[in-house]
Amino acid sequence: MRRSLLFVPLLFALGACTGSQGETDLTYYSDIQPLLQTHCTRCHADGGSAPLDFTKPEVVLESASLIANAVEADRMPPAAADPACRDYEGSERMHLPDEKKALLREWVDGDAPLGTVADSVTAPEVVLDLPDANMELLMEHAYTPTFDDPNNPGNEYRCFVIDPGHDDTFFIEAMAPIVDAQSIVHHIVLFTMERGQEPADYDPAVGYECIDDSGAVDGMVAGWAPGAVPLEFEDGKGLRIDDDEVLVMQMHYYQSGPDVPSDQSGYQFRTVDEAQRVFMLPLGSFDFFIPAGAEAHTHQDSFRWNQGFDVEVLATFPHMHVLGSGYKAWVEDEAGEKCLVESERYDFDNQMTYEFKDSFILRDGDTVKWECTWNNSTSNAERVFDDPVDTQYGERTDEEMCFFFTMGALSL
Repeated sequence: MRRSLLFVPLLFALGACTGSQGETDLTYYSDIQPLLQTHCTRCHADGGSAPLDFTKPEVVLESASLIANAVEADRMPPAAADPACRDYEGSERMHLPDEKKALLREWVDGDAPLGTVADSVTAPEVVLDLPDANMELLMEHAYTPTFDDPNNPGNEYRCFVIDPGHDDTFFIEAMAPIVDAQSIVHHIVLFTMERGQEPADYDPAVGYECIDDSGAVDGMVAGWAPGAVPLEFEDGKGLRIDDDEVLVMQMHYYQSGPDVPSDQSGYQFRTVDEAQRVFMLPLGSFDFFIPAGAEAHTHQDSFRWNQGFDVEVLATFPHMHVLGSGYKAWVEDEAGEKCLVESERYDFDNQMTYEFKDSFILRDGDTVKWECTWNNSTSNAERVFDDPVDTQYGERTDEEMCFFFTMGALSL
């Protein structure tokens, strides 16, 4: 059944540890440290979204066999889109090649030698914030989730209005979340809303409950989940925020332990006055039905783009809930098929916006197709219910979704 985000990565501890089987020339400082920096420490670090700080050599040595077991079983790194479908920024960090898995196992079987600090090889740092942000917005007050909804135990969806305080339209060129209480923030969805449309009884100290309805929001700006990196548009592109709009953060809190901290999260942005407008194409399905007990139920849908103009497709954010096990989206045109995004594995705790290294043009008359696959059987350890139940569309964690929140710009 569904486990806390905090403890999910600890599942790789199950299984026997491997003892010393020989010697190796590999060392932690020269070979293993850069591997972990590249593939693991975006989550496994001090203050990160996962337990165990892999920036500390002593922690890595104590956990060496567990780490090797996890990567060999494909439990770590967590599931991400397949770059062979369409490559995206940071894809090299999301997948561990077989030769690196073999290197890790050789080091573990060789008694995991530490080596010397002088042999350190530093991998490129994974940047999780915007060093050149010119706007930072936080929730007005710190909030402590109550988790008192008996129909959704351990989960709370709360919406907070954050006003940029602007009089003119501006464009967001880049954005990154400011995640305060990382142990309970499962994901954040950012929307726009016309100023003054918040609920009549809205209290900025507690926000408003939005597990089933996010209120009078106009459109989605971005989505974030642990493991994601900042989203940056290039070539003078940006998301438009009109002068009469505010932003709404939908916070999904997850109870990860008996002590619940307060949270005051927010977002940081790099903004400009003028840009080529980027907009959201929320491709998705509402009419699917997932039978109880189905181990691989797939739903397919499509949408014909006939808006009278072409779109440069920049990024997409696949989204399902805990029953999700795989997805694919593609475009069919006169020349055949173009893959948009695909993965045979899905991880609710590692959702990302995939920003494509090479954009492509969705032309007027093309058809976008997508499919989602769910595991609604007892073999799915992430399920909410001990005994699986028939499941349909909904925003609650015990319901399901099949969406590809795709970002595009008018093709010039």
